[in-house]
Amino acid sequence: MKFRLIYQSGKILAIAALFFTSSCKKDITNPLKGNDDAAAASLSDSSTVADNAYNDVLINAFYGSSDQMLAGGSNGIQQGSTATNATEVMNVAHLSCATYTLTTTGGGYPKTLTLDFGADGCSASVDSIKRQGKIIYVFSGPLLTPGSAVTASFDHYFVNGYGLQGSVTITNTTDQNGFGFKLQISNGIFTFPDQTNFHYSANKTVQMSAGSNTPFNLLDDVYAITGNSNFSASDGTSLVSNVSTPLSKAFICPYISAGVISFVYNQGLTGTIDFGSGDCDNKATLNVGSISREFTLR
Repeated sequence: MKFRLIYQSGKILAIAALFFTSSCKKDITNPLKGNDDAAAASLSDSSTVADNAYNDVLINAFYGSSDQMLAGGSNGIQQGSTATNATEVMNVAHLSCATYTLTTTGGGYPKTLTLDFGADGCSASVDSIKRQGKIIYVFSGPLLTPGSAVTASFDHYFVNGYGLQGSVTITNTTDQNGFGFKLQISNGIFTFPDQTNFHYSANKTVQMSAGSNTPFNLLDDVYAITGNSNFSASDGTSLVSNVSTPLSKAFICPYISAGVISFVYNQGLTGTIDFGSGDCDNKATLNVGSISREFTLR
């Protein structure tokens, strides 16, 4: 397998395309309580929103690392002890509405990269997602290097109005079996705009399943996603999810196109989310108890 810088940069951004504070805790009054099927479907939907928001932390690590290298070439951001990217760098950065601050020790690792989206937030980045607050990344080594790890923490950080707390660790697991990353989320607290809190943790792996023989052609890249997550509400309801059939995400498709997530609601009721057999569409099927319905991915 080739590990040239251009190749790795392209594959990292391809993986990025896979995904899209102390807060006041509010207890949940669940109007669906007593109807386990509907309550399980509702909690499953909330869990999916959390998945997407924490996946965004992975995306920002990819983009931030790539932009950091651009800044290093333009303004020597990697050379000084502390530096903030200049206007011309912000104009070409993926997260262009954020202020980048990089702190190093003698120009080496570990390096701390802070992405500051402002207290009021901004949505002028390449993906138009509104983010506010700060993400603080600590890189043990270059993100492109197998074995390197990145930890992320939050300072009043929100994605599209949803608050994130906890610790995220990203590890480059690339080896002879292919290009990949591991994502671990611990002590997560996910806050909805109405201040409802959920507890969240997850372990995921992203591994290239096709496209490694054509390193400069991203259009044939396909990734397999596996892992599990735990999601619980303040009313005591919980959802444990596991990828029972690896999820398939092609670079040319904006959605997961195949695979199955199985979940257990309140340690008893089981259900699944089926993403189909490979067609590139934004549909999936939820099955839990008496409920079987198609829904739109978001």
